[in-house]
Amino acid sequence: MRGTPFPWAAAAAELAGARTVLLAIHQRPDSDALGSELALASFLRRMGARTWAGSDDPVPWRYRFLPGASKVLGPRTRLPARFDLAVMIECSVPARAGAFGRAMRRARRVLNIDHHPDNSMYGDVNLVDPAAPATVLLAERLREELGLPLDRAAAMNFYAGLYGETGGFRYSNTTAEVLRLSARLIECGANPGLVAEKFHAENPLRRMKLLARALAGLRLRGKVAWMSVSRADFAAAGAGEEDSEEFVEYARSIRGVRAAVFLREVPEGVRASLRSKSGMDMNRIARRFGGGGHAFAAGCTLRGLGLEEARRRLQRAVEAEGNPRRKGGRGA
Repeated sequence: MRGTPFPWAAAAAELAGARTVLLAIHQRPDSDALGSELALASFLRRMGARTWAGSDDPVPWRYRFLPGASKVLGPRTRLPARFDLAVMIECSVPARAGAFGRAMRRARRVLNIDHHPDNSMYGDVNLVDPAAPATVLLAERLREELGLPLDRAAAMNFYAGLYGETGGFRYSNTTAEVLRLSARLIECGANPGLVAEKFHAENPLRRMKLLARALAGLRLRGKVAWMSVSRADFAAAGAGEEDSEEFVEYARSIRGVRAAVFLREVPEGVRASLRSKSGMDMNRIARRFGGGGHAFAAGCTLRGLGLEEARRRLQRAVEAEGNPRRKGGRGA
């Protein structure tokens, strides 16, 4: 990230000058957002600021081992009437933070930190770099700007963020910069074995029962793999939506597929996780349904629809994206 024209000094000055700070991350948080938030909260407290680090949804069970995760506030927390600064992390628009996005309005200043290409640049300072492999790299550069030491807790949070965002260092965003930072984080106390164990080898039985049902319905349509779980599947497995996280990777792992779609039926409709291996832009597909993300990984919610109708609409969009001759006439 060195040498980029981004406002590093301005962002660091916002953090250094604030005495009361709200930190917020997107709903259904992943390890990149959560690891960045937890580390930045610890830096701010070290500098003497009063901080409130929140998430509209509970911390997923696989991330609860992270230092500081037990202190993340929920949406019903009573917050101060005013903040010096709101730090919005991985929220392309404030609404993605739910109740904490609304609380952002109480802040005198807003620092917007993100690496998604569809960020609306709503902050007083926008530290937004779509080329960054993970938001963790932006947060780590801010630590350097602030001149703070990298302790074991922050190293663990940063490493978990990198590990999750790169798919365990398997995705194309696993750059030399990512690996150099990972090595430094391990030197500072991050435990790669523990992170891998918590991410992959401590699955609740209900998750495995739900996965069995999802895999039983796996289908290929051309070079796109499709999986889904219904409300009935969730009930039969005794599982919740959190237990279906990353199921899409099983579909994506099939030899020869270009993309994978995983659908889960939720009270508000159908939530879709979209992944690609090659030229298909999943972010462009997700944005047509009010979602977003990256070209290789995105998501959206098709509100008020059942599984079959959601599948039909998404299939049309996926087919149009995969066939350049049809892109001009795409319709949901």
